[in-house]
Amino acid sequence: MPLAVVADSDIVARALKVLEPYTKGARAWFEDTDEAWVKGTLVQRTDDSEVGVGRLVFVRDDTVASPTLQFIAQAASPPAPRARQLLDPPAAGADSIKTTASGDSPVPRTPSGSRGRKMSVRAATTSDELKRIVARGSRLTGGRISTMQRVDDSYVIDIAFAELAEPGADAELLPPLCNPPILDCTPDLTTLSYLHEPAVLYNLKRRYEQRMIYTYSGVVLVAMNPFDPVPLYSAEYMARYARKEAGHEEPHLFAIAENAYKGMVTDQRNQTIIVYGESGSGKTTSAKYIMRYFAQAHHADANDKQMSTVESQILATNPVFESFGNAKTTRNDNSSRFGKFLDIKFEQQRMHQKIVGGRIRTFLLERSRVVYQPPTERNYHIFYQLLAGAPDELRAELSLNGEHASWQAFHYTRQCGSIAGVDDAEDFAVTDASLGMVGIGHEQRAAIWRTLAGILHLGNVSFSGTESMGSYVDSSAEAEFGVAARLLGVEEQRLRQWLTKRQIVTRHDHILAKVNKAQALVIRDSIAKFVYSRLFDWILGPINASLLPTSVDEQATRFVGVLDIYGFEHFDQNSFEQFCINYANEKLQQNFNHHVFKLEQEEYRREKLENWTFIGFQDNQPCIDLIEGKPIGILSLLDEESRLEQGSDRTFTEKLYRQFVEASGGISGSAVG
Repeated sequence: MPLAVVADSDIVARALKVLEPYTKGARAWFEDTDEAWVKGTLVQRTDDSEVGVGRLVFVRDDTVASPTLQFIAQAASPPAPRARQLLDPPAAGADSIKTTASGDSPVPRTPSGSRGRKMSVRAATTSDELKRIVARGSRLTGGRISTMQRVDDSYVIDIAFAELAEPGADAELLPPLCNPPILDCTPDLTTLSYLHEPAVLYNLKRRYEQRMIYTYSGVVLVAMNPFDPVPLYSAEYMARYARKEAGHEEPHLFAIAENAYKGMVTDQRNQTIIVYGESGSGKTTSAKYIMRYFAQAHHADANDKQMSTVESQILATNPVFESFGNAKTTRNDNSSRFGKFLDIKFEQQRMHQKIVGGRIRTFLLERSRVVYQPPTERNYHIFYQLLAGAPDELRAELSLNGEHASWQAFHYTRQCGSIAGVDDAEDFAVTDASLGMVGIGHEQRAAIWRTLAGILHLGNVSFSGTESMGSYVDSSAEAEFGVAARLLGVEEQRLRQWLTKRQIVTRHDHILAKVNKAQALVIRDSIAKFVYSRLFDWILGPINASLLPTSVDEQATRFVGVLDIYGFEHFDQNSFEQFCINYANEKLQQNFNHHVFKLEQEEYRREKLENWTFIGFQDNQPCIDLIEGKPIGILSLLDEESRLEQGSDRTFTEKLYRQFVEASGGISGSAVG
């Protein structure tokens, strides 16, 4: 029985218009695995306008672009990663093809990279063959006729014109085209003819291979961590960007800083630079160079090469906050474990703006790190600096001598010790000097060292006891307990009571109840976290008082802010602090989406730009609603559970399960163990 398949002429015309760039010799990107893209060259294209179908055949190239940025290495010329190959690739003409990600069992793949649908592979390109594809498309593809499949080193794409003519369907059905070679290594991603994931990754890779670590994306600067010193931040580089127009030099942090400075001067409006990225991507170092640029590149007197006291103090805050707020993690030897916002205040003097002060605000300090670190990670740097660099007299005062002279002697630091290439003793001297420079005197610094040593000794206090008798300080830890009480400046009796009892407040009385050994350990760690957090906050007070003298009239100043928010991470086990950090990053990403995608493209629509194609993006509003939604959201449920007298981790987990898993029908059976 002959097949009677006739395509609508308007649909065919729209589809052929979309296919115009896909001529013989055109190059496109293909998702080789979830980890890489490869290039392919179009060697054959067959259209059947009567039936309304077409076929494109691409031959695979060797060029790879990886979204995991595996080409970033610590060597000067990092090699490109190898694409993962198919397991047992079928011969041409086989009925189906399967690919696999590393470690997975072979599974069918679809054009978009999703899994689970069988795909036919046909080598023939006759009109009758294309008609048969249309006729049986529903049975083979679950309703969709268009398919893409891998045949050895080729990609075969069958296109139904009716599907291709749908708005936005080209991005799903056709491979993204490569940019012309003349655009390789372009300094601004927005100048690319085709702007999509593989094009962005490929351009960044090519620039990185040539040691160009900065790339613009409009008003955004993409910085790629070289994991190696680079000669890009000298006074000569500052001079190149100071008072220069944007775009006249290669992309650079200094260009972003200068643009913010000019915006403040020209528009008389406060400016903010947001430093944002994954943990280990170089945010803290980038923020330091931006601060250094403001302190050194602009002076009230263009011939004045010396920084003012305030400018020097602003730079001196870096080693202070790195010591008290940074730590070694699995991904970064100097990871910021808190967020920081610094506004640098400028005042008009003659023809220039002069730095007259600053203010620092911090948020989301990772308090849990004080008492627990994952394997191979460190506590905050300051503990190791104190243990390595304290002079003998101070060691004796703090009981950090003898058997307590090293990081191995303390429960809170023995997880991991030294960092390759880092001299903790030298860093302690730098931190001590920086504290003095930002207004913290000798007596105050001595109190800081006592508090830190008290936390270390408190972590060595252990407990004994039974459920019926309650807990008590173990006899072997009495000496450590006494030292901790002395250094923290509290009476031993009061500290003992806080550690081994809990207070129940009733309407008419206060009752002391016993706690077991496990609860006593939790109380000990809670005290240590609380004391360190309050110390961290206290240090901020003298620093801000020093950075912003009372003589400065804030009403007469403008500021450039630098927001350094530490990075999004996802571990097998995530702390509550990391959850809050990720939530803050989601809110920041939403703000970025709103300004870069939504507002800009709405403006293009209002202007009715004919050649503009809407750029889709992943809206993270559902994720934010899951966290902050009221009255039902993770934070709302946590707040409710915290107010209940019988609230517990288990009941909170059960509420989350009932609200977000059972309600959506995602999982059957209980997931609470």
